[in-house]
Amino acid sequence: MRVVRFNDVTNSLKAVPESFDDLYLLAMITSTGDSVEAKSTRRFRPSEGDKGEQKDVMIRITVEKTEIDKNAGRLRLSGKITFGRPEEFVTIGSYHTLNIGAGDVIDIQKPEWKRYILARIKQAVAQSKKPRLGIIVLDDEKAMVSYIKGYGIDIVSELYSRLSKKMKEKDYEKQREQYFNDIINAIKNMSVDMVVLAGPGFTKEDIKKYMENKDIETGKRLVYAPASDAERSGIREAMQSEAVAKVLENEHVKREFSYLNEFMAALRTGSAFHGVDPVKQGIDNRKVGVVLVNDSVLNDESVKSLLDYADMRRVKIEIFNSDDDAGMQLRNFQNIVGLPSS
Repeated sequence: MRVVRFNDVTNSLKAVPESFDDLYLLAMITSTGDSVEAKSTRRFRPSEGDKGEQKDVMIRITVEKTEIDKNAGRLRLSGKITFGRPEEFVTIGSYHTLNIGAGDVIDIQKPEWKRYILARIKQAVAQSKKPRLGIIVLDDEKAMVSYIKGYGIDIVSELYSRLSKKMKEKDYEKQREQYFNDIINAIKNMSVDMVVLAGPGFTKEDIKKYMENKDIETGKRLVYAPASDAERSGIREAMQSEAVAKVLENEHVKREFSYLNEFMAALRTGSAFHGVDPVKQGIDNRKVGVVLVNDSVLNDESVKSLLDYADMRRVKIEIFNSDDDAGMQLRNFQNIVGLPSS
């Protein structure tokens, strides 16, 4: 995320999302009633019955609906037009949808910007300057290739070894070498600076030796970590291993898992709360120092009220991605929990 300007007098933020992660964040922090301005197109019909033509315009709307399209990689904001230029191509009061993509400039004006929202934007700006991370979990049967992004784990492909114990030794070694080369090519093609190789057994060590013996350079920093399987659960396990703890130390996803583990530990001792009313009561009694909340409920009025109250009481607020694994687990606790300060 690149912030062009923040005006604390007009409460307007002008920013440029640089990735789908940034679009996802903007979708979560844009609320009904916010004023949003961006470039768009409108069909202009000079006369009735004319097919018209698309014109480039600058449109400002009052947001009524927010959508994120993962397939198209677009943020869609819909609502009534309050301003537009050129004026001859814009009808004030009509409905319009702004389609925001990576690289587009967007100006968001709110009645008030909460500190925890600004902190999340600041975090996105900082994250955009850090190397992204890839994780490949593998065993002797398959490899799962994934990216760790701001909105969670993104599995991009699976590679299969097609090995069989019934193969002749020569054929087995040839196929195994092909499997290793497929994984190495996947590493080379990943748009990251760092890749974690994890999995059970000796496969990850074997491919490491294979690359060393063949003097193969991938152009990436490689980190090796343990994992119990070559599935999504193995990716989560690798993310929490000591081997990659330093790599992920400042990553949002890692922090989500860390906070969730703290919550589960506090829950076992009866010192954690979940649900809007219990969390508020915990804040009142000074037993809550951190609130974890899923982004999917940020526009819920009762949740917004609680977060405002928590912010006023200087309680730390961490926003989870509800579609990520940690966020999915948070759903089981009414999407919002409170735990003591660590």
